[in-house]
Amino acid sequence: MSQKDQQMNSKPHRFSLRWQLSLGLAVVFFVISITFTVVVTSILQSRYGKMPTGLAHWLWAITIIGALLTIGITYLLTNLIIRPVKNIEKTIRAFEEEPMTDERVLDRGPRDELSDLGDILNQMIDRLQALISAQQQFVSDVSHELRTPVAIVKGHMEMLNRWGKDDPEVLDDSIHSSLAEIQRMETLINEMLNLTRAEQVPVENMNQMTDVDGVVHRIFDDFKMLHPDFQLTFDDDLHKEAQVKIRQDHLEQIIIILADNAIKYSTDRKEIHFALSSTATQVEIGVQDFGEGIDSENLDKVFDRFYRVDKARSRAKGGNGLGLAIAQRLVEAYGGTISVESALGSGSVFTIRLPLAQKYQKQDHGALDDVYDD
Repeated sequence: MSQKDQQMNSKPHRFSLRWQLSLGLAVVFFVISITFTVVVTSILQSRYGKMPTGLAHWLWAITIIGALLTIGITYLLTNLIIRPVKNIEKTIRAFEEEPMTDERVLDRGPRDELSDLGDILNQMIDRLQALISAQQQFVSDVSHELRTPVAIVKGHMEMLNRWGKDDPEVLDDSIHSSLAEIQRMETLINEMLNLTRAEQVPVENMNQMTDVDGVVHRIFDDFKMLHPDFQLTFDDDLHKEAQVKIRQDHLEQIIIILADNAIKYSTDRKEIHFALSSTATQVEIGVQDFGEGIDSENLDKVFDRFYRVDKARSRAKGGNGLGLAIAQRLVEAYGGTISVESALGSGSVFTIRLPLAQKYQKQDHGALDDVYDD
């Protein structure tokens, strides 16, 4: 017998809630009935001097039958009421045995406190499973990506330990290479942490509003200052204030990721184009470059974590293939979408669409379709 079975068998016998309610209500009914019978008997005896035998028998029979009926009806009712609790218990036990279970509390009854409890439990399980998945993915991805830099550093250290430390040129080269790999590992870990946080953005109770126009203009000005060798242009078609329900630092992070990629993958034509407009219900932000571009084969994969179109060139430019994955997770967490249009050798256009706050939604709007014409 397993330890779990032994523990279950060693537990004291349960007195279920349905029996507690059934017997409790039956006792209450029985006490009320006895009290009523005694009172009626006393009244009849005080008026007529003697209680008819048949009537007394009927009163006691009604009391006993009523108590039994009360037990039965109450048992059926409590069984119906307790059924959601059994469903909740079943779900909790399934989660306890297998944290990634698909078992959920089913909504089979009226909307009441128990159904609300079931909804809360389902949301909690979903969130815990998302955290578990993110943790497993984080460990898997980091271990996979760290294998190469760790091997490189280990190789240099072993070489220095054997003979390289006596050669100043080899020593200097190994130190520089090891430091570069350590720096890359540090960057990778930070990006992985950012990705994990992006996947767990709690937006249910998010009340922070961000002015899109101000954020995009500020990032545009910053990139003009940081990259004077690039020609940066901005088409702002917003005619009214546009605010979205998103943390300002998250919106900044998304746009900076796209702008950094545009700078990184530009080739001879050093030109970056920003665009901002809105539809009736959403704001649209575009970032366009005129660089390497992406072929149709790889277009659907650019938002996958650790995916690089050209792994050798991306690694040389310091890319880990996480930036776009982080941007996509953040955009989708706030109810938006991110898309890309690209052609090999002609550059890429990344477009973010975020829902406008309710009071900023309007009928008159500009179009984003014509702002990317070359």
